[in-house]
Amino acid sequence: MRPLPPLNALRAFEAAARLGSFSRAAEELGVTHGAVSRHVQTLEQFLGAALFRPQGRGRVPTERAAVYLAEVSAALDRLGSATERMREPATVRTVRVSIVATFAMRWLIPRLSAFQIAHPRVEIRLVTSTEAVEHLQDEFDVAIRRHAMHRPGYVSRHFLADPNLPVAAPALLARCPVATPADLLQAPLLHSDSKPNAWLEWFRAAGFSSRQLPTGGQRFENYFFALEAALRGLGFAVGALPLVADDLAAGRLVAPLAGPIFVSEGYHVLYPANRSNGTVMQFVDWLVAEGARVDTAPA
Repeated sequence: MRPLPPLNALRAFEAAARLGSFSRAAEELGVTHGAVSRHVQTLEQFLGAALFRPQGRGRVPTERAAVYLAEVSAALDRLGSATERMREPATVRTVRVSIVATFAMRWLIPRLSAFQIAHPRVEIRLVTSTEAVEHLQDEFDVAIRRHAMHRPGYVSRHFLADPNLPVAAPALLARCPVATPADLLQAPLLHSDSKPNAWLEWFRAAGFSSRQLPTGGQRFENYFFALEAALRGLGFAVGALPLVADDLAAGRLVAPLAGPIFVSEGYHVLYPANRSNGTVMQFVDWLVAEGARVDTAPA
């Protein structure tokens, strides 16, 4: 038996977290504010964890709940798509995409509506994974990773540049001003296990030796957590510009230094070499075009 929470509780949590309001979630779901609150409490009891924390007069998802939200939203989307396929079994085509969770949440999902508008009968099914594609056991049509990939019968194609530089919340920058790269040697730094060498690469690009580099700072399991911590003013993170561009444009994050910028291999998409699946190539071509359209230069 799968340990599944009640569907109504999941729907209430997903709507409240996505819309940022219990009242707006109640309007969308056609229930009362109290019903949404009770459903969220039921889910919190089921999970044994708080899903929201106070902020101002409202409540926002906790860091763990934000990650859970991405999975729940994707699961509800898949459930809805599966239901549609049962109603019209021959009309929906599926592209299974293996993708890293942070890139899915911060870059791909915010842009997927454009693809869905252009291709309304194609379902993009996202399956998050950090495993190397040559070892993946799950079936997939397309894989997206932050490096070139190698798998027999597939082609790896670069589609998005990945420049990186330090970012922080404006409030932290006011308390801890940074005018030169050396200022960051004494600043609170945020690290992640999924990008363990980010600060090392940046400081080396800034001309510092390994012996000069700071060894402290908060460490998070996932890069998404490090970026969320930066947004909350907990420290400076090395921001991959494709993933923080919206936050920089909105002023939620600031890049205090224009450089140096270090660039990784960039994001690549892996797809079948024979190109026999037209639906897969529709998605790949859109992905490449979207990557070329995105401006990854710092603001």
